[in-house]
Amino acid sequence: MEMPNGGGMIPAADNIQAAKKFFKNKLSFLMGGLLLYLAIMFGVVFAYMFIYMFIMGVVSGISGEPFDSAEIMNKLMETDMGMGISVIIGCIFMWIFNRKRMPIKEIFVKRKPMKVSSFFMILCVLMGVQFIFTLFNDAVEFLLNQVGLTAEAAIESAQAGSTTISMMLYAGFIGPFAEELIYRGYTMKGLEKTANTITGGRMSSKGYAILISSLLFGVMHANPTQSVFAFVVGFVFAYTAAEYGIWWSMLYHILNNFLFGDVMTFALNKLPENVGNIIEIAVFVAFFVAGAIVLIVRRKAVMAYIRENYRGHGKFYSWTFTNILFWVFVAINGVMAITSIQKL
Repeated sequence: MEMPNGGGMIPAADNIQAAKKFFKNKLSFLMGGLLLYLAIMFGVVFAYMFIYMFIMGVVSGISGEPFDSAEIMNKLMETDMGMGISVIIGCIFMWIFNRKRMPIKEIFVKRKPMKVSSFFMILCVLMGVQFIFTLFNDAVEFLLNQVGLTAEAAIESAQAGSTTISMMLYAGFIGPFAEELIYRGYTMKGLEKTANTITGGRMSSKGYAILISSLLFGVMHANPTQSVFAFVVGFVFAYTAAEYGIWWSMLYHILNNFLFGDVMTFALNKLPENVGNIIEIAVFVAFFVAGAIVLIVRRKAVMAYIRENYRGHGKFYSWTFTNILFWVFVAINGVMAITSIQKL
């Protein structure tokens, strides 16, 4: 039994070895793309920093002003300009890398329309996670402190709002667009497309694609606590993209980073610290309660969705978790996450 695959034919799922080989080849291609994307981001950031430091050194030499490398590095970190440039170049690479396998129009295909009620229910669940994340941060930091370690710097970097216009543009808009394109576009769509090709559409592959793409999205953040948060919110983004389209997941991502991150942080910082903290906690508790109510009221629909989309993927998970490039990606980001944990 065979089924079409573009210009050729591949064995269907009844030929398990051929299906496994096909799946692993496609997954290796996808993971190879993510690793190259990661390498490009690192390379561009380091090149930007080197060029900037070199220029500032020349300017310092000409002007006779002292060259303070630490101060210059701090300014570079505050701008996020290097990260903005790196993700733009990375996205261009991914577009070229996937142009035959995944045309860009497939990523932005329209799904079912978003109802107003659905929009606010998803928003409540998404923002309700913020409250759990705050408690999780405190718990992790407490446990680390018991063994003489701390992740305070990593936690603060994840929670801090933007301090410059360029940082705001990156964190609030460029970053969300790029991350949705890479992880809900090329990654999730690629995983779903590969699994569907093997099953011949006989079962839904959404659940597998949503879960694995969310896991990779969380790992990518390379932060001991933020990675867990990114996995959970990535799950919400992925569900939204799978059901309603990637434009909607991009909107939620921007709302999370820009509106409830930078804008709210900026506004609360203008208030007395105690007042700002109370308002922030009240907002996220309200979202948490609303999100919990949504999940309770919609529990039958949620369970029906799980039954429809999260069964029968055992071999896909097995093939995924035995892929070498998958674990290379996890290891690289895992090492970066571990190195952010310091001694007290």
